[in-house]
Amino acid sequence: SEDRFGMNSRPKAYLIGGGVGSLAAAAFMIRDGGVPGDNISILEAGRLMGGSLDGAGNPESGYSLRGGRMLTTDNYECTWDLFKTIPSLTGNGKSVFEETVEFNAERKAHSMARLVDRRRAKIAVSSMGFSMQDRVELLKLSNADEEMLGASRITDWLSPKFFETEFWYMWVTTFAFQPWHSAIEFKRYLHRFMLEFSRIETLAGVKRTIYNQYDSLVLPLQRWLEGQGVRFVAGCKVIDLVHKTDGGKFTVTGIQCLHREAEQTIVVNDGDLVFFQNGSMTDASSLGSMTSAPPKLTK
Repeated sequence: SEDRFGMNSRPKAYLIGGGVGSLAAAAFMIRDGGVPGDNISILEAGRLMGGSLDGAGNPESGYSLRGGRMLTTDNYECTWDLFKTIPSLTGNGKSVFEETVEFNAERKAHSMARLVDRRRAKIAVSSMGFSMQDRVELLKLSNADEEMLGASRITDWLSPKFFETEFWYMWVTTFAFQPWHSAIEFKRYLHRFMLEFSRIETLAGVKRTIYNQYDSLVLPLQRWLEGQGVRFVAGCKVIDLVHKTDGGKFTVTGIQCLHREAEQTIVVNDGDLVFFQNGSMTDASSLGSMTSAPPKLTK
């Protein structure tokens, strides 16, 4: 049997949202899980896949790029494991990973200055500006377990002077932290990117893609998925999940959506998979112009 999206009756997988997380999940299901590509549907409310990596625009109405990643080849293990098997679109027979590594071997990142003062003079940053108290507090935060950190903020663990150090200014302009953000998230970044301490003043560890990350990462991945039979349903906004709760187990039985302005329900059978990522980093983003501020959205 076939439903209204043309899927057959074998177990299916539905991914809500066409962000890079859904694209990667679909690829891993096919490559490592043996799931047939034509049993996977990606439901996206907009017209472009890639979530916040949606670089697009034109000279008349302007350009928008809501997200971009400063990559490293020392980390991002899952990213590179995936893109080692995704062909580049340049027709050179290389994978996206190989293409990116070659590009960065020719064009090495080396910032001549990370911080400048109000006189536009370069600030020396090799000492990081730490006091002994800063070092002790940073070590305590780095070694604290997540249960102890709980819902605390970064400011709950570090003294006010820490937020005036050269290290803090370089770290937050690299990873987009604010003092009131999660202490757990800050600790995770400290652990994952500890290697960057030794080169953060030049960003020597940063790797760039050849083009913007939509064209260099999203598009090759989408093309590969399309070749595997994955169904991309653009203009499909999921508005609710029909579900049942049995013995404390939450099970989705249907996906209610607006597809091309018509309300539809996709039946989810036993054995089917539904992937839902809650709280996108660009969920409430909005665009302004040169003459108007972007509207404030709450959802």
